[in-house]
Amino acid sequence: MLALYFVLIGARIRSQMQYKFSFIADFFATFIGMGLEFAGTLVLFTHMPALGGWTLPEVALLYGTVELSFALANMIAEGFDSLSNVIRLGEFDRFLLRPRDVFFQVLASEFAMRRIGRVAQAVLVLGAGLWLLQADWGLERWLFLGWTVLGGTVFFIGLFVIGATFAFWTIEGLETVNIFTHGGVTMASYPLNIFAEWMRNFFVFVLPLAFVNFYPALFLLEKPDPFGLPGFMPFLAFPLCSLVLFVGAAFWRVGVRHYQSTGS
Repeated sequence: MLALYFVLIGARIRSQMQYKFSFIADFFATFIGMGLEFAGTLVLFTHMPALGGWTLPEVALLYGTVELSFALANMIAEGFDSLSNVIRLGEFDRFLLRPRDVFFQVLASEFAMRRIGRVAQAVLVLGAGLWLLQADWGLERWLFLGWTVLGGTVFFIGLFVIGATFAFWTIEGLETVNIFTHGGVTMASYPLNIFAEWMRNFFVFVLPLAFVNFYPALFLLEKPDPFGLPGFMPFLAFPLCSLVLFVGAAFWRVGVRHYQSTGS
């Protein structure tokens, strides 16, 4: 199954790379656009030395980690992000007729190479933050950073799956989910402790956005938990992020069972 996935994705990438000028234009447009977004954070730090007890390099770590996770998820799960159009046009029936798992088919149906500009920008900010922090970490912390990015990627893929599943009932994608995807990325780019208590509680105990980057960053930076929660919280990051994808996959199965063709 994994080998087939890479074969299908490879074909998608080759297809997209046929239009090199379009790819290059998308890359620089995204790279510059996201760079201007982080420039707002830089301007903020020209007026204060720290934000909620977090310095600019530490916030760059938060920003780079969540942006990289989201960009990778957006690239991998493009098939789910565009599923509402597939359902509206009546093309989802094709997936049901093929002798492969429908979830796998949708996952392998698209691969958004145009997101590579956002990946590059996130890597640049993350690398700059680590350089400014002079992160002299042992192997276990570097592995934990990679594990954190992987967990965040799984988390956002889960949200894309959940958002796509609503299209089985609404035909159009549910824009509310964007509050937790695009909006969640913006929120997670800053320390969680600067937000209202009800918001913090929601993103810790209900939708574990705090475990995409905030709690792992506390461990990597050896910062105390401002909320006084147990010290093992950072190590729950990957399991809790994976739980979002598990819930999304379960919800997806329910949606597929209730799918009715648009008849177009």
